[in-house]
Amino acid sequence: MAWTARTNGMGISLAGIMYGNSLYVTVGNNGATLVSSDGNSWNSVTSGTANSLTAVTWGNSQFVAVGANGTILTSPDGTNWTANTSGTTNQLYGISYGTVGM
Repeated sequence: MAWTARTNGMGISLAGIMYGNSLYVTVGNNGATLVSSDGNSWNSVTSGTANSLTAVTWGNSQFVAVGANGTILTSPDGTNWTANTSGTTNQLYGISYGTVGM
């Protein structure tokens, strides 16, 4: 597989990316959120926060993004985001999804 370097053309620093529900979602500084159906053409969407986002994952039929000041956002479609209470003001650096089997 060959990799091709790309820029987002928006001057946005990005920190995390995830593929889920047939959509790529990437997050970054100042609440930046970009979505793409093909990984080549990207659209900026409003995350609803100015806090920098550091990671995003897909699981249980939703995207979850985390970042500065304990920010946790959820979205079923990568476009409409809802803020959630984390109970901390610490920086959140990563997130993953998994299930526990019996």
